[in-house]
Amino acid sequence: MGLDEKIISYTEDPNQELLEVSSRTNIDLNELDFKLLAFSTQYCFNDNQWEKISEKDLSLFEKDEVFLKNDLKIKQEYKIEIFHRINEDKLAHAVKLIANKNLTKIVAQIDFSSLVFHEKLALELLQNIYKKMLKLRFLIGIRIFNFKKELLSACNKHKLNPSNQIVQINVARGIDPIQSQDEKLILLYKEKAKNYTIDEKRSGIIAVDENEVVLKHTKFKQGKEGKDLNLRVLKVLSANENKIKFTCSSAFKAVENEDFTDYIALKKGFVSEESDRFDINNLLEFNGVDFKNIGIIRAGIDKNVKINIKFISDMQDAVNSGVGIECEELNIAGSVGSNTHLKATKMKIEGITHSKAYIYAKEGYIKTHRGFAEGEILNIDLLEGGTVKAKEVKIKKSLGGTIQAEKVYVESLENNNTCVFYDCAVVENMKGQNNKFNIKVKSLDKDYDKEFLDIKNKISTLNLKINKLKHFISSNKNSILNIEKKAIQLKNQGQNIPPQYEKALKEFSFQNRELNKAINEEKELLELKKQLHSELVVLEQSLFEAKFINKSGKWNDMNEIKFSLIEPKKDILYSSFSNESAKFIGLQKNTENNQEFIEINKKLDYDKKDTEWLLPSKES
Repeated sequence: MGLDEKIISYTEDPNQELLEVSSRTNIDLNELDFKLLAFSTQYCFNDNQWEKISEKDLSLFEKDEVFLKNDLKIKQEYKIEIFHRINEDKLAHAVKLIANKNLTKIVAQIDFSSLVFHEKLALELLQNIYKKMLKLRFLIGIRIFNFKKELLSACNKHKLNPSNQIVQINVARGIDPIQSQDEKLILLYKEKAKNYTIDEKRSGIIAVDENEVVLKHTKFKQGKEGKDLNLRVLKVLSANENKIKFTCSSAFKAVENEDFTDYIALKKGFVSEESDRFDINNLLEFNGVDFKNIGIIRAGIDKNVKINIKFISDMQDAVNSGVGIECEELNIAGSVGSNTHLKATKMKIEGITHSKAYIYAKEGYIKTHRGFAEGEILNIDLLEGGTVKAKEVKIKKSLGGTIQAEKVYVESLENNNTCVFYDCAVVENMKGQNNKFNIKVKSLDKDYDKEFLDIKNKISTLNLKINKLKHFISSNKNSILNIEKKAIQLKNQGQNIPPQYEKALKEFSFQNRELNKAINEEKELLELKKQLHSELVVLEQSLFEAKFINKSGKWNDMNEIKFSLIEPKKDILYSSFSNESAKFIGLQKNTENNQEFIEINKKLDYDKKDTEWLLPSKES
């Protein structure tokens, strides 16, 4: 066979035909190629006689019921022209075939960036795709559906607007199997517990939201076999029809789907299961809780879960060491042990909290508090060495407590209490000594001291730079003026300006720009410093509106009220002494000899408006 000789062959296996030609002619198999000239298709069922079918009638196999018949057989014969390929086939590189794992889908990926449109482009692409399919031993023209139309459409788009895109077109589709589905009940709400720690899982309490899908009941469904594009049947496993017995309370809404039923929560709460019946409850009651049996309950502070714990004992805590509870409402009749973490929107503790108990409640009541409590509105009968941090705190009796709040009320103030407040502190009866009240500016987002120091350091560095630049410019000004004059003369005479002149002028211009830049930076820093001072003045105004009220007007020695100024940074202190009768302590600004100074404002009475926030619970 010569280099230009072509062979026409009829074959059911083009790959085998190429191999035989290669063997016969001693031409490398990689140098041989073929062109598909035509093909014919025959099919039969069982061992019946083969029937020929035209290409236009191959849509018969696009009917699933025909293609899925187990005894369907299809064979094809191809008329090909074999030739010795000398040049590389550029079109072949622009086309890739992709098949899925099941071989039920073949996609042609065409890179149009390397293709120039011409009238036979679609035909050449079709030829190339079919040729690749034959090399991969796929039947051609079978279950192609709209493949040819999509190929023509893609080529026409490329004609109108040449594209650099890679386009994917479905070439052929078999039938994917539909997997069988066992009947089963999926407890979706337990998915949340996957992120729980072992201690959080111990309680078994899982809260859900309203409209949350809690359960999914999948229906029994027998699958369907599929068939790939090589006519291999794709089997499926049979489903197990296990009748699952369960019921749901009226707290759920069932939503039917084709393959499953969703059970959706109609209210917030925690899911309970008893005798295969699911419900959503809102109340949990315990006769004491310990870490071994309960661990940590994470019911959420907004899931409408209420927990009552009752275990009144002088010997044992109602909430034992290590227990964690998070719920919307928590009521404890008894004491709380060490290393406990309790969190609720609303909380009531009718006992003693351990010094290592941690409490958070948006609104809370504690009978005797020795631990750490944080929230918005907290009421405490006895604060005994404990810490309280809230927006509003009301305490009947405080002994050695630490308080931080916007507003504080103490009915009976004993010894050794420390209080930081931002707005108002009211003491009904000042009974003790060594109590320290510190009025501060609330929530400083910035570290003003650090910012002022940074500005000072930056200005200092800039001043050194500015002085250095000014000295350089001043000492070089005359020589630069002379260089400028000489440069103008040389330019007027049509002579070249020496490089050293240009370098000196360029350097002088650069130093001037640097000086202007440094001066502008200094101005910006001075403006920032001025702005920070203005912010501090506004912030500090809250100190002049804050007040300490001793309703009885009776004082003991060694009680301290301190106002912490931030600009200038200093403390203004008031120390009490016995037999004093002031009921109001605040700050005021006074002017003397055109000098403004800040001092303690002490008054014999207070404005009733300052205690209006106490009216609902403390005053009639």
